[in-house]
Parts: sequence; C-alpha cells; structure tokens
Amino acid sequence: LLDILAHRKDRHGLSGQIFVDGSPAPSSFKYMVGYVVQDDIISETLTIRENLMFSANIRLPRDISHVERIERVIRVISDLGLESCADTTVGTEFIRGVSGGERKRACIGMELILARKIFFLDEPTT
Repeated sequence: LLDILAHRKDRHGLSGQIFVDGSPAPSSFKYMVGYVVQDDIISETLTIRENLMFSANIRLPRDISHVERIERVIRVISDLGLESCADTTVGTEFIRGVSGGERKRACIGMELILARKIFFLDEPTT
C-alpha cells in the first residue's frame, strides 16, 4: 500500500483516488513525498554525516547552495539526536559501527534532507 501511495509501484488493476488534507492529491504529489524503505539503504563505509551529505549532494536541486546543504545536514543530525555518532562509520556485520536505531534514524535523515511535505516509513521500528 505504501509503495502505491508513494507512486513507487504500478497501480495496474487498482482504482481509487489519493487525498491529501481532504483534497485530491495534485499531479506533483510524488515530488511532495519522502519514502524510507524497510531495508536500510546506506553506505556502511561512510559516517552518518557523510551519508547525509551524499544524499543532499545527489538529490537536492542544483540551485541549493553548498552552505545550505551543510546546514540541512547539521539540522537533521540535531533533530534526530545523532550528534554523538554523526562522525562514526555506519559499520557492517564485520566492522562495528553505529547502533541499529542510529542506523535507521540516519536512513530517515537521508529523506528528511529533502524537506518533503509528506513522509512514508515502511516498518521504521524493525
């Protein structure tokens, strides 16, 4: 259901409308939505700060300055309580890194960087 609402899967065979605040979703709806998938998509060899900066650099519009990108990263780190581990490597099953909760919050942060109006999180606590 989340995949369909976020316009990530073909709605073939389905019918209905998506409403946002009581009104039909605009045609630009998919650009208003941030989506965090169930499985963490994050570079395990980078720090949390580096992952957030990478997300900002490849996903934000080019007209957003480097300074604004850095400010967004700092704000997201603070908002998610990641200050104490921001410069820690995420880690792998073989290399110790951040906790599972910190890892999940970093994945959420990679979407928060985009400052979307709506966020869908697929099983954020598993």
